[in-house]
Amino acid sequence: MTTVVLSALALSLCLYLFIGFWYRKSIFDLGDILPLMKGKTAKVKSQAEFSASNVAASISLATVIVAFFDLSPSLGLWLLWPAITTALGFWLFSFMVKRIWDKMSSYSHRPSLHEFIGTEFSSKGVALTGAVCTSIGYLSAFAVELTVGGRFLAGLIPEIPQLLTVSVIAVVGFIYTSLGGFRTVIVTDRIQMVFVWLLLFSLSAFYIFFGTEPANTGTAIKAVHHGIQTLQWNNALIPFILGIFIMNLFTYISNMGLWQRISGAQEPETVIKGMRKTVYQSALSWSFFAIVAVGALMIVKPVKGENLLITLLNAINVMPGGRVVIFFVTLGLYGAMLSTSSTQLIAVSHTIYEDIIAIFRKKGLVERISSKRELTFTRLILIISAIAAVGLVELLRVGGFSVADLAFSIYGAALSLVPAILFSLFLPRKKLKRLSKWVTLSVIFGFTLAWSSAIYGKITEDGNFIFLAPVVGVIASGFVLVLSWAITMKQNDDRKHLVLPEKS
Repeated sequence: MTTVVLSALALSLCLYLFIGFWYRKSIFDLGDILPLMKGKTAKVKSQAEFSASNVAASISLATVIVAFFDLSPSLGLWLLWPAITTALGFWLFSFMVKRIWDKMSSYSHRPSLHEFIGTEFSSKGVALTGAVCTSIGYLSAFAVELTVGGRFLAGLIPEIPQLLTVSVIAVVGFIYTSLGGFRTVIVTDRIQMVFVWLLLFSLSAFYIFFGTEPANTGTAIKAVHHGIQTLQWNNALIPFILGIFIMNLFTYISNMGLWQRISGAQEPETVIKGMRKTVYQSALSWSFFAIVAVGALMIVKPVKGENLLITLLNAINVMPGGRVVIFFVTLGLYGAMLSTSSTQLIAVSHTIYEDIIAIFRKKGLVERISSKRELTFTRLILIISAIAAVGLVELLRVGGFSVADLAFSIYGAALSLVPAILFSLFLPRKKLKRLSKWVTLSVIFGFTLAWSSAIYGKITEDGNFIFLAPVVGVIASGFVLVLSWAITMKQNDDRKHLVLPEKS
């Protein structure tokens, strides 16, 4: 198996690095590496690119593929719930993209998510606070993908030192991202989505071949029966079901990577029609993964301490045609890892450079955008961000956080931005300005309580508090903002009804 896995990884490494170096030739200024101005190299050219990039970035190796195979013995077809709610999240966001596009079009440049909120609320504080919260979340998510995904792939080739394997396959990601910037991420996302589909189709074809063999029919039927059995309801599922629902439904509203792709689009049709494609493609691919994860049980039995996918690939390796399947699976696994991590890396680099560092500098965007020095500075931020992220997640891992814990904590805390975004999209600036003193507090409150819930759950070893972190984050933030809105509305009504005494 080692030779097959190495061949697939080598092909991927060469392809992604080639794309990075190729698009490096098109990078002349800041607008070519980040989507800050319309008409630059940093752009999304078509609906197909927009939808493929959205779906590819959502399918994480660490928090989706590995987690699905890890949980399939216990959850079975309940894994379809994350697939359904992910599609619902994209569907909900699809109703907002036209409004986002229209509001962004009123700017002289392409604002980031955080600049947009800050401008709409007339609050530099919420722009900075939101950027810091996003950076912490994206840095953590990026490092989880890089370290956990890298270790998983390294487990397929145990003959090579793990540190060497993880280092090589991780470094490639931020080399091609730093070379070609946003455009490279979009192009590689589309290729990586093709590899993900190859993974799904190759495993499915193998399952069909295996299940139709007379000797294996009984095992296949038992696996299907197990998947159906797990759909029985019990109250212990409530925190998991609710946490997944809230997290997946609202996470794309506060997703900086998705807002970045909207900024990179050149026409409204690219975004509007591209989001419609994203909805059904995400529903199909995520559901496919759930079924494939449960289907593995008809070939292998779970081994304690080993992910079911590793067990499955070891079994496939000795079967007829198994090495071809493993080759395509490796292409898909590495593609899923890099599509998610590169999207997170380019998004967090954009956030740190434009929403945190730039606001403390005297130079405006017009002065900075054509500077070669700023281009180098952006790439430096990207590399430093990658290194800092790995260090942060390793500390959390030492603290006992699992992949699932980190996923609910990171994405749950990010939902603290959702109420502020919804207000900024559906209310005029004149009314939002009244909330400028409150909106920053709402984001901080939601972000802090979400992480507090997750940390408390870890300390008390009660996983329900970790699952509920997304619910806590969005409700806490929304409560502060709605309360402040009610107070300011009442104060405004009181002023209208205030009768001044007549002059004598």
